[in-house]
Amino acid sequence: YQRRVHGDYQFNMEKKDEKGGIHTSNPGTVEQYFKYYSKLANQQNMLQDTVRTGHYHDAITKNPIDFKDKIVMDVGAGSGILSLFSAKAGAKQVYAIEASNIALAAKQLVAMNMLDKVITVVQSCLEDFHEPSIEKNVDAIVSEPLGTILFNERMLETYIIARDKYLKPGGKMFPSEAYLCVAPFYDEKVYNEQINKTIFWNSQNFYGFDITTLKRQATEEKLRQPIIETYDPKTHLSLEAKYKVDFYTCSLADLQNISFDFVFHITKVGIIHGLGAWFDAYFIGSQHFIVLSTSPSAAPTHWYQMRFLLATPIAVNPGQKVIGNLTLKANKEQTFDAKITLKIPELKIESTSEYDLKDPEYRWNSYGYGGQSYSQPSSNYYGYSSYSQSSFTPLKLKLMSEKKKKKKKKKKL
Repeated sequence: YQRRVHGDYQFNMEKKDEKGGIHTSNPGTVEQYFKYYSKLANQQNMLQDTVRTGHYHDAITKNPIDFKDKIVMDVGAGSGILSLFSAKAGAKQVYAIEASNIALAAKQLVAMNMLDKVITVVQSCLEDFHEPSIEKNVDAIVSEPLGTILFNERMLETYIIARDKYLKPGGKMFPSEAYLCVAPFYDEKVYNEQINKTIFWNSQNFYGFDITTLKRQATEEKLRQPIIETYDPKTHLSLEAKYKVDFYTCSLADLQNISFDFVFHITKVGIIHGLGAWFDAYFIGSQHFIVLSTSPSAAPTHWYQMRFLLATPIAVNPGQKVIGNLTLKANKEQTFDAKITLKIPELKIESTSEYDLKDPEYRWNSYGYGGQSYSQPSSNYYGYSSYSQSSFTPLKLKLMSEKKKKKKKKKKL
């Protein structure tokens, strides 16, 4: 292979007619992707997500029958934590495949924990890795290929390529299946907040020039940005709709062109300002069944949820049926072009919006469990205070400041 050895990853530059996986994205995008994951700070962010890491730990270690004396492959191993869990569960041999330079750190962790005779860390893209002795002979594949709204980053394709090449008949996959979930929400505050971010373009006298002609374009661009945050599920106007992906049977094409038809049965009066989206991942082991949920009703994770604002919100009443479709089309930026259409056929109402998943806006609200407030996932782990960011209003901060001033005056006296 003509292999480019970069500071942060190793990438096969040979031109091939790939049907999916890392080689179907722009090399520049892939370079930035691996550079990001080669940093320990970004690995730490994922490891400290106790919901994510804890559920993976339970899925593997509580199903020892699927790992004891087995050959395991860890796809996109990162720091190697899933490989370590697999060894803990009794695996005979683990192949930890990682393209970025974080593979060097994984090797250190494996050696420090004296598991180098069990775990072999290979720095390579899975798509470039060849080991004939284990083709169709791997007992279990573990991986964390899950992006925001499940599909983002297109890592799932690599997971399926590993399945097709290495998993033996009857072998196990962790995760086994997943559901993309969407629900309509009412949130006038967030909607107006986003619209108001383009108020700058209302100026008719910007250094003597009228710039209002760009206002509409600026607003359209802002609404094309998905919002990544945690939010209150009480804003939902109906139950969620679900789209199932079975990792044992899905094809690469199934992960590249998604067309999700759904129906919402409205339960509240309100305005649909957009759709909230998240995923639930299922680990179906021989002994235990583990569910990792990123729902707004569950504990927060580093995935948060993704919210899509509608270009044209729709007013709804209880009992109405809203028909919709979410289309995701894979692109070469390792993400997707998204399109949402909502309809109320009997009223001839329709709203269609398009989104750029490569350019989301991150927003932190610290909602979880039915709207209660939580600290970030890593906070409790390190003993940080568990109050939410909303715990201190400007008035409270002002009162605290005045108390401090009074204490200083007393000390001086």
